[in-house]
Amino acid sequence: MQLICNHCQAEQDELKADVRKTYLPNGGYHLSVYCHSCNKFIKNLPHSKPQILHFGKHKGKPIATIALEDESYLRWLSTQDIKESLKSAILYELERKNARTTQSSFSLP
Repeated sequence: MQLICNHCQAEQDELKADVRKTYLPNGGYHLSVYCHSCNKFIKNLPHSKPQILHFGKHKGKPIATIALEDESYLRWLSTQDIKESLKSAILYELERKNARTTQSSFSLP
């Protein structure tokens, strides 16, 4: 997935991006992406531990699972007034799902 820096407009591949672990006061951490060109923060990445939805009709399910089972629900949820970290995780999983679908449709026999 391509990331675009909001400060300098530089494009970079998320898989090759400058990822740093930012520790939080409560003992947790964020995986944060920074721009190679201007060294500014771009976004936080979802943790390797699957993010679970804690409300709604898919309460208790990982967002990655919901993306496969009910994509339209996650698309709708991403337009609602929710935490930015949850919205980022939803959009990330939807992009991953669509990337896998695109890759499989172009695979050679």
